[in-house]
Amino acid sequence: MNARPDGHPTLTLRGGGWVLVAMAVVIGAFLLWATSGVFMAERPVGRGSDPSTYGFVLEPMLADRAYLVGSGNPRDFLVSLDRPDTIRGAEVLRWNAEHRRKLVVPTDRVAGIVVNGEARAYPLSILNAHEVVNDVVGGVPVVITFSPLTDSLVAFDRRIDGTERTFHVSGLLLNSNLVMYDRPAGASGGVPGGAAEGAGAATSLWSQLGMRAIAGAEAARGTRLEPLPDVNIASWQMWLAAWPDTTVALGTPAMASRYKELSYARYCLTPRVDFPVDGLVDTAPEPQTAAAALEAAAAGAPRTRKTAVIEIREGGERAAFSLAELAARAAGTDRVTVTVGGRDIELRVQAVPLAAMARGADGRPVVAVPMLWFANAARW
Repeated sequence: MNARPDGHPTLTLRGGGWVLVAMAVVIGAFLLWATSGVFMAERPVGRGSDPSTYGFVLEPMLADRAYLVGSGNPRDFLVSLDRPDTIRGAEVLRWNAEHRRKLVVPTDRVAGIVVNGEARAYPLSILNAHEVVNDVVGGVPVVITFSPLTDSLVAFDRRIDGTERTFHVSGLLLNSNLVMYDRPAGASGGVPGGAAEGAGAATSLWSQLGMRAIAGAEAARGTRLEPLPDVNIASWQMWLAAWPDTTVALGTPAMASRYKELSYARYCLTPRVDFPVDGLVDTAPEPQTAAAALEAAAAGAPRTRKTAVIEIREGGERAAFSLAELAARAAGTDRVTVTVGGRDIELRVQAVPLAAMARGADGRPVVAVPMLWFANAARW
């Protein structure tokens, strides 16, 4: 720092001005980084309830547009979980003891899948924060999809015409249920059909419970997704007893706080449905506990919007059974047998938390889809 003729100091690079120049460079670089997404079209896509703002090809449209809406969150506001690390089920107790956050405890609900004899569980606390998991189980590329607003679980083979795809959260809902979009495996993100996305990028939207493409190229082809058998929601204790060699998905460490905080339990105890549903069943008080649900079912009370059901698909027929009704029928045992499509189906039932696992009485797998009653009654 030097002095002017009048005695006041002047700032030069050598005298310390370099500090201000460096600060200006750092601030400029930060501002450039912060705004780069705007200029490179990487900002969040989709807003409000208007599907047209989400950047997807909406023609042809095979769903009723009145019931396809934006969730208010942008596309990919929940990031899919891809090829998660796993541990053996027998290691969960040790893992829980070594970490501040417990991965899963006996009464927690998990999504379980069995493919080619390999069993894997995904804690619902993790699925709440991702909704879509692209994985490989039993040598098969699969996508496990969970829609918390309908409490529905479906898994599919994610190969379409022999080409492996990955699925992602679109930010849209159909009948208050998850709508996904797909990309070629390994492709980067970007606006579908836009310059930011690679060749062969996604042009299709898929309905979880509709189990088909509802817009875009695959909708034009009439492409459907076939649900995989041996997919159930159960308590961790129930799943581990049935599949002691199961593995468990760990999720992403950076999302640990999100896994702990995000819950839809209160939503499932109210008759409120926040998004339009075609064929929405009448409003009725929801049981506040599993015990209340069991008591209502035993008394022959009608099903409510949020009654938890399991739909069995067999022999071209579908039948939905209330978990509380099944538990009331079990009356001291944990097994109930029902007949669907001419085949006897054995349901292993648990009252607290309410859960049911389905398999053919002959031991062969069966397609079962857990969901809430209003979703089962919706017109897809």
